[in-house]
Amino acid sequence: MTAGVGSCLWMAPEVMMGKRYGEKADVFSLGVVISELDTHELPYSHAKEGNSGGSGHPLPDTAVLQMVSMGKLRVRFSPFMDPDMARFVGSCVNVDPEARPTAAEVLYYMQVALRNQHF
Repeated sequence: MTAGVGSCLWMAPEVMMGKRYGEKADVFSLGVVISELDTHELPYSHAKEGNSGGSGHPLPDTAVLQMVSMGKLRVRFSPFMDPDMARFVGSCVNVDPEARPTAAEVLYYMQVALRNQHF
């Protein structure tokens, strides 16, 4: 990981909060990357710009990270993403690591989706 808050936008909440973590933290990060590829926007940019509180200043990354770790902010998906894929990737970015799929489940789902062209 690089130094600086910017890279934290891809981190799972448990990593942000210094808790023990495993492979499901990587699943969370993958979900954030898929959202970024789908929307062509940086993670949580909709909240950073839309929640400036009327001050004209964007929401700082630290506030965004706090909202993500509390489950009050999630990544977005475009309306063009297949609804089943959006639900699955949404489960990847669940704030609760136990509710996220395993890496093996992600691989299986993506293989099936590619075979059926649900991407």
